[in-house]
Amino acid sequence: MDESLMPVLGNLAWAPYAAIERVEILDRFNGVPTLGVLKVQGSDHLFWRAMGYVPARIAVWIYVPLNAADVDHLDNCSPADLLEGLIFDSHRERYVTVGVAEDNRLFFEREWLLPGGHGRPQLRKELLRFLLEALMLARDQDLPLSRREIVDRASQAVHELAISGS
Repeated sequence: MDESLMPVLGNLAWAPYAAIERVEILDRFNGVPTLGVLKVQGSDHLFWRAMGYVPARIAVWIYVPLNAADVDHLDNCSPADLLEGLIFDSHRERYVTVGVAEDNRLFFEREWLLPGGHGRPQLRKELLRFLLEALMLARDQDLPLSRREIVDRASQAVHELAISGS
């Protein structure tokens, strides 16, 4: 993934890039965008709040680069099927970025190879496993205290989600 298209830490989770050309909001919760398409440097990217406001005001976001077929899918499917084939039950693996936000501000991001052919429950488990591992690795780094504290809270929240299976 082009480094210039990686989310900028500190940005709003639904506006994660430095220069956004267009935003199409497809869903909101309490007024906050939770699903949409961004145009950045001529390319479309889906953003989705995959897990909203888990313990400690933390939300998990996924950013998916879209090709022409993906955009066509979004334009022609029913609202209930927007994520089918792009995230759930995808016909192929694809690189995406997973972001973690507290109070809607990104503080962590990692690239993830989203596996193809996984339905919602299986993909959720894979996402939590990946995210927990990535946060544990980050926690072991020499981070400033304020950043370490937020990574610790996120690790605990993701761990609780993984154990609860909810």
